[in-house]
Amino acid sequence: MNELTETRAQAWQRFDRARRQAVLHEAAARLTGRDTRLLPFDAIRSELRWQNPLYQGVQEIPVNAIVGSVGRYREFNRHFLPLSDSLRERWVQVDALAITAGWPPIEVYQVGNVYFVRDGNHRVSVARHLQIPTIEAHVWEYPEEIEIDPNDDLDRIFIQLGERNFMQKTGLDTFIPDHTVCFTTPGRYTELLMQIQELRQKLAAIDGEEMPYSEAVVAWYEMVYLPTVQIIHDSNLLADFPGRTEADLFVWLSKYRDGLGDEFAEYDNLADLAQLLAECYREGRFNRLTRQMRRLLGRSELPPLGE
Repeated sequence: MNELTETRAQAWQRFDRARRQAVLHEAAARLTGRDTRLLPFDAIRSELRWQNPLYQGVQEIPVNAIVGSVGRYREFNRHFLPLSDSLRERWVQVDALAITAGWPPIEVYQVGNVYFVRDGNHRVSVARHLQIPTIEAHVWEYPEEIEIDPNDDLDRIFIQLGERNFMQKTGLDTFIPDHTVCFTTPGRYTELLMQIQELRQKLAAIDGEEMPYSEAVVAWYEMVYLPTVQIIHDSNLLADFPGRTEADLFVWLSKYRDGLGDEFAEYDNLADLAQLLAECYREGRFNRLTRQMRRLLGRSELPPLGE
């Protein structure tokens, strides 16, 4: 057996090991509910303020900080393990090239402290499997001041981006530093922005002049958000929706008040509706224990708040 043939044979074996690891990761993910998908860059980019990246040249970047891909996020999991046997031939070629000639730099987009592969997914996959700590890359950086946990799933990242955009637009964290607005599902901050704008328009119609946006934000928090949150606490709803926040329930109640009224028609006001919901979803000891066990395993079985 010549040296080239032996190199390919070893690469073939490494691919088989990588595929077995991928199968085990997928099985564990189904049992625990963890999201092992590679992050799609286009979905992240749509949430960024800056749409034109800046080229930063060739850099050595941490392989473990590469969390997504521009176009091949369905072919590898978060650890860049191959999800299909159809990737074998290209993967083996790249693996053998690492031993015989080395790789050219990959191409990545940088968002905060993480990277998304523009070109070179197989090289990253082989590098992860060979436990190579860094890799050369052409880097195009989006100037976003954000720290992303490489282990976060897409929903968590969307929540983080949504929170940052909401706070920058409203200044709520400046005006009311001890606010309680935080979510466990993405897309909810858009609903809050709509409520603030609606309140601002109503107050303008009453006063005959437009209220400064910052004042509308504070008015919304004090006149709309806090009274509803007080109702949520008085009704003990949080205890019946483990893992959810008062902001989750606020959006659910306010956005779907009419729809909930179709099902729970016997209420005169929001407080009565909240009490009915609390009684409807109140759990026995066994069901509560079951939910706690599922949460420990990383699974969520909560009612569809805000969906």
